[in-house]
Amino acid sequence: MYNDRSELITRFDYEALDLQQRSIVEQRTREIRERLQHSAQAIWEIGQKLADVRSQLKYGQFEAWLKAEFDWSRRTAYNFINVYEAFNERANLAQIDIATSALYLLAAPSTSQEIRAEFLQRAKEGETITHKKLSQVIKEGKLKASGGIEQLEQSESKDVSIETTKQQIITIIPKEIVEGQKSQAKVSSVDRVSVASVGVSLDNIQSGWHLLDGQHLLFCGDTASREFIEYIPLSALAIAISSEDWDHDWLVERAKRIIIFPESDFEPQKFEQLIEMFSILGDIIVFPWLPRAEMLAIAHKLRRKIIAGEANLDLCRQAIAHSGLTVEKLINSPKVS
Repeated sequence: MYNDRSELITRFDYEALDLQQRSIVEQRTREIRERLQHSAQAIWEIGQKLADVRSQLKYGQFEAWLKAEFDWSRRTAYNFINVYEAFNERANLAQIDIATSALYLLAAPSTSQEIRAEFLQRAKEGETITHKKLSQVIKEGKLKASGGIEQLEQSESKDVSIETTKQQIITIIPKEIVEGQKSQAKVSSVDRVSVASVGVSLDNIQSGWHLLDGQHLLFCGDTASREFIEYIPLSALAIAISSEDWDHDWLVERAKRIIIFPESDFEPQKFEQLIEMFSILGDIIVFPWLPRAEMLAIAHKLRRKIIAGEANLDLCRQAIAHSGLTVEKLINSPKVS
């Protein structure tokens, strides 16, 4: 069918989909291509169609489709999807003057609804919204909310120090953090009415939030989505065992310390040492991925409170099984403060 080998390699495998899925995805692909323009309304429309495609594809297929059809990363796609999810109606973005980069920032999960509504209204009134103007207001709001300079320092890349060890572990540590300071964020008690069942069989673990051992939270789903990000409090530590495509920049605003390293460098003893070095008993730590089953068990043993996520259901199940913790399926999103 195709003589060019490069075309064979880069073409998305539509044959792997059933007829209904293939019809929807191919149609959305054509529509997205027609709408590749820089207006806010077009971005919303593309985000809507990307979200539709994402819902049709299994874990890993969405990234393969993005790469094959548009040569996009997940981060690029989520810029569009965030705009669609942040603004309920396409008409809200019609004929407003806002820079594309500012629109992406306005729609980011870490931007408050209050700021989003304010700037949308200002744009409707004719004001030109720039990324610089919006970014400054967001930083000032975070500084006011935190009552000090530390939160502002976390949001400015120029004030973040980066250290690299021999093992190529990159630790991003905000300056002037007081060592041993305990995070004030806590996971509040979970409403037991929202618990569907106790001791769920691992085979029955599906997407959504789960409560482990009555104290840890695990999200089986896309951790770049609002469904996960919006429930992450300011935490003492985040450890991201990364993929090649990093699309979790929001962590810089949700964790006092971030450690990023590839899975090939994972060693249980080293992982345990990092947790003990950069957090204390009772601290909340965040794992945006669970590529290794030992992670939950180690953090639980060290008496940290865990908020973790993983899109791959098999990896979620393996982590739960390895931890030996009881698991409860939550019907509603957890209460986190």
